[in-house]
Amino acid sequence: MRLFLLPALLIATTAWSQSVDQWVQWGDAALQRNDRYGASRFYAEGLALEPGRMELQWKYAEACRLSNQYDKAAEMYEKVVRKDLDRTHPEALRWLAEMQMCNGNYDDAIRSWEKLRKREQGKGGNDALRAENGLQGCRFAKDVLRAPDASITVEHLASPVNTYDSEFGGRTDSTGNLYFSSLRGDLNDNEEVADTNTYHVSVWMAAAKADVWDAPAPLPAIINNDQDNANSAWSPDRRWFYFTRCATGRPCTIHASPWDGATFGAPEPVEGLAEEGRSCTQPMVALLNGRAALFYASDRTGGEGGMDIWVAEIAGTRIMNPRPLGPAVNSPGNETCPYFDSGSRTLYYSSDFLPGMGGYDIFTAKLSPGGYEPPINVGPPLNSPANDLYPAFNDRTGVGLLTSNRVGSLAKKGATCCNDLYRWRVPRTITPAVVPATPEEALALKRITSLREKLPVRLYFHNDEPDPRSWDTTTTLTYGQTYTAYKDRLPEYHEAWRNDPSGTKAIDAFFRDRVDMGFAQLLDLIGLLKQAMEEGQRIKLVVRGFASPLSKTDYNKNLSLRRISSLRNHLRTVDRGSLAPYLDGTAKNGGRLVIEPAPYGEVRSATGVSDQLSDLQNSVYSVQASMERRIEIEQADLITAGSGSPKAEVTAIDLGLLTEGTARTVRFPITNTGDRPLKLVSSKADCGCTTAALPEEAIAPGATAEVEVTFNGRAPAGALERHITITTDGDPASLVLTITGSIVGHK
Repeated sequence: MRLFLLPALLIATTAWSQSVDQWVQWGDAALQRNDRYGASRFYAEGLALEPGRMELQWKYAEACRLSNQYDKAAEMYEKVVRKDLDRTHPEALRWLAEMQMCNGNYDDAIRSWEKLRKREQGKGGNDALRAENGLQGCRFAKDVLRAPDASITVEHLASPVNTYDSEFGGRTDSTGNLYFSSLRGDLNDNEEVADTNTYHVSVWMAAAKADVWDAPAPLPAIINNDQDNANSAWSPDRRWFYFTRCATGRPCTIHASPWDGATFGAPEPVEGLAEEGRSCTQPMVALLNGRAALFYASDRTGGEGGMDIWVAEIAGTRIMNPRPLGPAVNSPGNETCPYFDSGSRTLYYSSDFLPGMGGYDIFTAKLSPGGYEPPINVGPPLNSPANDLYPAFNDRTGVGLLTSNRVGSLAKKGATCCNDLYRWRVPRTITPAVVPATPEEALALKRITSLREKLPVRLYFHNDEPDPRSWDTTTTLTYGQTYTAYKDRLPEYHEAWRNDPSGTKAIDAFFRDRVDMGFAQLLDLIGLLKQAMEEGQRIKLVVRGFASPLSKTDYNKNLSLRRISSLRNHLRTVDRGSLAPYLDGTAKNGGRLVIEPAPYGEVRSATGVSDQLSDLQNSVYSVQASMERRIEIEQADLITAGSGSPKAEVTAIDLGLLTEGTARTVRFPITNTGDRPLKLVSSKADCGCTTAALPEEAIAPGATAEVEVTFNGRAPAGALERHITITTDGDPASLVLTITGSIVGHK
């Protein structure tokens, strides 16, 4: 099985008439030797003689799909679906939806995925999950294509790097030289490969020359033997060169060749990566926690299904502890082409199963102390309806490479037949280093740097907790209380996966590696905060909220605010309330701790999470859904001296006579009299009958914003006085607003 990308061999059909069966036999033989494009041409000749034969339509559809002729494949699959009615080829409906996506026909694909979801409902198979992901991918694609990221540029590499054959797997070494894989062969006058015995994938190198590369040349025969060789990678110390070698009729294996700075040594297979009869391919070596780690793709057992991303420690040809990256990265489909950027601790890879735009899409998953975060689809222009593979990115320079057969690649056998190399760039702004002017500034910089090294801290919650079915934005619970209650629900999660041991195993790993780890990291962070506060530091923590997509965005926003409120309560009560004066802005040493919420609902949730109430296993009890129900302490900033100062132009408003049960809303103008933007961070009323709506944006220096205070009328007859405390990130740390009046009972 070949696990890198091969264009079909060119064939010349005979000029004389043949029987349908003869064309089919030639097509079958072509498929047997992996000549998918050639097989499609043979089947097409047979269909020209007998266009209504369904089994031949199926063979033609399969050959077109495997040779990336998406439009023809979709046309044939649609005919098979109409005729077959799921009897002989039930998989035709899924492939129809996939090909419609690869053509960018998302409305048609949505209809096909809906049919597949309805057909597979309740069966619990991978087709049902893929249908859900396909629907989400179509909606995602339609949404992001309205406004793709214009700051990212994608450049098609010019000839002679790219050719009308297939180029893929581009990587640069430490000197900037480009290594890539190519399937090139000399063609005769009929555009047939002149010598198929030498028509193999080989590794090429193009020397760096300014911002381009010189004409490429193949690596020596010790690397490019008479088999297929591809997918190059260097060890961090540049002493070993790794690549994939696929012997005819055998699974692919990863080989290592020693390098002395001038010549390659004899390659040896890296043992222990795969089982007998299983493939391992697409090596990438990066530093991980100070040690060389080999990332690779394999279909060995122990993964989630199909091809999965694995990792192992490596030294030369010796490997230790090979393991899959788990369900946070892998899926029941195919995950391939890993690339790990050590600087940003981000994994780049491709998947054909997660919600995407069509074919393989590129995803990122950041590695945090608790494991890999939920994958994020990078969207256009890096992804397209076609296959987008082999991502590589240097976060420091903002330059990356990818492989794609998207429209615009060099092609003679259809617009999307063949793969080419593309370079992409993300703008980078260089921020000058901060040089502290005083010992006090140096200490503050040291403390904030220590805090930032602990971030992000992710804290997880059960569905709709705390305070379920509430529209409140605050809670009386602390995060420690919600954490304990969440842990007590673990048997409930086990029950949801009682028929799937792998699901139970994944949930246990989530609670161990995410929930417990997050709470431990919070305790660690609190220790640093206490030290900083005792030194009189003034620090703001920015906390972002996430939620699984079972509810509307407005509800999720309030839910995120309640979760952030539980964190604030935890900080206020921990260690006998030692941080409370800093949160209130009343500490005698001037220290200050501000918690600034940045709440989001489903609009910030990762793709791939079910929003179906009828599917509680995936919408509530799955690892993916559980990962979404979190808040993140993602940013720590120093509150600069001279920041915005608030002044309430009106501190008390009399509501006059109020009939019991009658609600009233009033507005308090707040002016920023300082020289920096001022944020109204939170509000707290002395009773549940009064709420305050704060402006979402910071108040600019000299500007005025309004705080909207609502009294719901629920108070006993008699005099009324209610107080609302507004916390700010400036000085003073808080404002107290007062409403007064008299409640008159009903007559």
